[in-house]
Amino acid sequence: MANTSYGTTVLPREVTWQAVVGSLLISTILAFSYPYIVLKLGLGPSISILAALLGALWFQMTAGKTRGLNYLGINIIQTMATVAAGMAFMCVVYAAFGYLDMNESANIHMHIKPWQVVIWLSLNGIIGVLISVLFRKYFLDDPEMVFPDGKAAAVTIKVLDSTDPSSRQQLSALGIGTFVGFVVAYLRDGLSKLANWMLIPKFGIGMEWSVLSLGTGMLISLNVGLSMLLGTIVVAVFGHTVMNMAAMSIVSQSVAPAHLQQVMAIVHAGVKPSPADALMIAQHGGMAAKNYLAGRYFPVLMMWFMWPATIIMVADSLTAVLMRWGKIASMFKNLSMPAEATEERDLALSTVFGGVLALTVLLAIVQQAFFHLPLWQTALSVVMSGPLILVGVRVLGLTNQGPVSLMANSLQAFFRLLSRDIGHNLVAAGMGGTINVMSENMMQCFKTGRMLKATPRTLTLLSIPGAIIGSVAVAFMYPLLVSKFGLGEGLAAPTGLKLANMAVLLSKGFSALPPGALPWTLAAGVVGVILAIAKERTKSPWLPNASGFGFALILPGTLIIPIALGSFIGWTWRRNADQNYERFNAVLASGFIAGEAFIAGLVLPVLSLFAKQ
Repeated sequence: MANTSYGTTVLPREVTWQAVVGSLLISTILAFSYPYIVLKLGLGPSISILAALLGALWFQMTAGKTRGLNYLGINIIQTMATVAAGMAFMCVVYAAFGYLDMNESANIHMHIKPWQVVIWLSLNGIIGVLISVLFRKYFLDDPEMVFPDGKAAAVTIKVLDSTDPSSRQQLSALGIGTFVGFVVAYLRDGLSKLANWMLIPKFGIGMEWSVLSLGTGMLISLNVGLSMLLGTIVVAVFGHTVMNMAAMSIVSQSVAPAHLQQVMAIVHAGVKPSPADALMIAQHGGMAAKNYLAGRYFPVLMMWFMWPATIIMVADSLTAVLMRWGKIASMFKNLSMPAEATEERDLALSTVFGGVLALTVLLAIVQQAFFHLPLWQTALSVVMSGPLILVGVRVLGLTNQGPVSLMANSLQAFFRLLSRDIGHNLVAAGMGGTINVMSENMMQCFKTGRMLKATPRTLTLLSIPGAIIGSVAVAFMYPLLVSKFGLGEGLAAPTGLKLANMAVLLSKGFSALPPGALPWTLAAGVVGVILAIAKERTKSPWLPNASGFGFALILPGTLIIPIALGSFIGWTWRRNADQNYERFNAVLASGFIAGEAFIAGLVLPVLSLFAKQ
């Protein structure tokens, strides 16, 4: 859309050379810097607001004279960069292949070449982009779906591109928040001056110095924040019981039979291992044994809690969707209308289904060639990704945290019914995770676009090259990072480890689940259904949010507690100064998120990569 005048009305610029070139440049920078932080921490910081800041800076340099009309172009940059970074998150699947290769109990070796990674992830990613179109209106029309990052990005773009003098106070608040984020992240990660405050260190419960998490909490509801805090409390209260019941079973899962007796004897001893025993654990014990002996129990607990956590989120989300089936039907009806008849133009329904069908056929051929996966299993897995998107995007919309690995685990569990092959199960994890991460990131960007009155079709089409850029970043950066820092050493890649362990576990059958996990998983499913029905019928704002609660079971308390604190701050601020809250809360929170994300997600990883070891 060109810069056009109709009388006194000037329309904003959308697809311009600045938007296209800026999108490609900023997407590449962020996507190539993202794998380090993901492999280091297991999760990635928000990129959406950081991309908006960089996009605004780019437009200020290349189109400063049209400030006030650049916000749609900045939105395009933010969208492509968010999608590219989301795809770069899938380096965890590459890491899962690496961990599978290291797992002696699996006795299977899968090696995928970088060019194969680009093709495989790109196809899955573009399918995820297209499927997200189907659910866009359903989620954006739901008032419960906050999508905090998407909302914060829109507020950030409006403030940065505004020429209104009255916005200067908001711009100052954004600047202050960004500066605080810079300082906190640099002191914590760059200088190691801000240590976590730990309440129960072995269970990972405490509070990290993170204004990114605090800002995230300021953008979600108090109900979701308290529900997440409740999940952390459950881990604290029942952690010892779970460890006593299931820790040895979890540790033994990744140990080869030839070394099982010796490794378990070292673990059972409960004392600091001798140098010879430590070497045995390092070579043959697996990550669970290493974490257990080091007193890091949360990664072990996560392998138990992930089962009830997954099912309570799935049960709650699918029940909520089924109870609102009329909205789903209306969503497809609107998609089938001509573009001129709809308020928000996106790809036609025939284009979406035709594209998904063609790409699924191509993906099936590729996966058969690369992984010997039967064609029909690929097709069925893509069909199953639809319900998983409904779950994953719902959790993201409520908590601002995308449960990508849990959705990948869900498809792994379903895939176990089709095949006992460990490699095939890991391929299913890659499919489920990639399609879901694309849909989650697209929905955040659609939220931003709706607030800015952008054209959804433009955002959808320009997200496709973003998915490809992210795939190239994974293929290039993962081998480079692993060769420099080492998988499982400098790069813990806990999400990749979880995917690999799940594949190995499921190959042994559901009877291999950790002790006690099955009955509590079934109970969690019932609770998820009951909570969804109760919330729909009573509309009570104080019933626990099942999605927030479940997700907190598999995230460290150091992340959850500042989020809960942020939600309380936002709630208190709104109750006591509503107008002031509406004007400054989202802007200040956006600054917190952007400042910390820039340092932790871009500057420090790049400096660390090129620093001398």
